[in-house]
Amino acid sequence: MKKNHWLSYFVYSVVLLSYIFFSNKIFHVLNEQRKNTFELVPGLIWSTVIFVILGVLLGVEKFILERRKEGHWEVNLPKAILLGIPSLYLAFGVFLNYLPFEFVNQTLTYPIRFFLESNSSFWAIFQVIFGYVVVTSFYKVEY
Repeated sequence: MKKNHWLSYFVYSVVLLSYIFFSNKIFHVLNEQRKNTFELVPGLIWSTVIFVILGVLLGVEKFILERRKEGHWEVNLPKAILLGIPSLYLAFGVFLNYLPFEFVNQTLTYPIRFFLESNSSFWAIFQVIFGYVVVTSFYKVEY
C-alpha cells in the first residue's frame, strides 16, 4: 500500500518555514543588541547554533527514514571525515580568532580570514553543511 506523503511534507515545510521565521526574529533582536552593546560574540554564537540546527532540520527526513529500518547503526566515515571535518573547521573557525594563542591566530585562522575579507557570510553555508552532514552520516545496516 502506497502512503500519501502530502501531510508529512506539509508539516515538514511548516516546521521549516516557522524555524526560518523565528530565526529571522532572533537575528533582528541580536542585531539590535549588537548595536547597543558592541559585543559580537553572542551574535556569532547564536547565528552558529541557528544555522547548524537548520542543517539538521534539512537532514532530519533522511534520519527518520533510516530510523525506521531494522539493523544496527553505522557511521559513513568518508562522509563524516571528508565533508564533516572541513565544514566543522570552516563553520566554527571564526571562533578561533578569540583564542588567546598566537600560533592559532597566525596559522589556523588564515583560511578563515581569507574568506572573511571577501565575504563575511560564508560560514553560514558551512554551518548548514555541518548540521546536515552530522545528521545524514548515520545509517542502519540491515541484518
